[in-house]
Amino acid sequence: MDSATTPQDRIAAWKQKWNESPFLKAQGLEVEETGIGRAVVRLPQIRPDQLGGGGTDNELNSSVLNGGVISYMFDGALGWAIMSSLMALPEAQEINPSDLRQFTINLDITFLNAAMGSHFEAHGRVVRASKTVAFAEGDFRDSSGKICATAKGIWRIFWPRNQK
Repeated sequence: MDSATTPQDRIAAWKQKWNESPFLKAQGLEVEETGIGRAVVRLPQIRPDQLGGGGTDNELNSSVLNGGVISYMFDGALGWAIMSSLMALPEAQEINPSDLRQFTINLDITFLNAAMGSHFEAHGRVVRASKTVAFAEGDFRDSSGKICATAKGIWRIFWPRNQK
């Protein structure tokens, strides 16, 4: 990667790739970095196939966002926050963001309220990140800004093999 690029340039390139992912596009999700180590994954418009939780079919259940969608949004928001914090490290200056890998070791979600509304946001922030492991936490908000769930997780980081 060109040494003249800034962390913001590398993050912008990674964000573009992330937002162009066929899976994310299919889910209708968008990411926004709100600061180094902070991110928001948005579901700006809900679809009928994203509604409904477990239990019986009833009117309330058919207007509640599915917990699987919430889980995926948390995984993306917390993981993105971690990626943005790693891209800001001096060690990352010479690497392509696509060569830096991470995977979720643990994602613990506490569902507090039914997520209802027309759009949603998962907010992620880094608690601590090292070169091999990172910890992040976040909250999930409905259309009115109410916190419907919280999450915390641990990610394993894999730098490119040629990275020292």
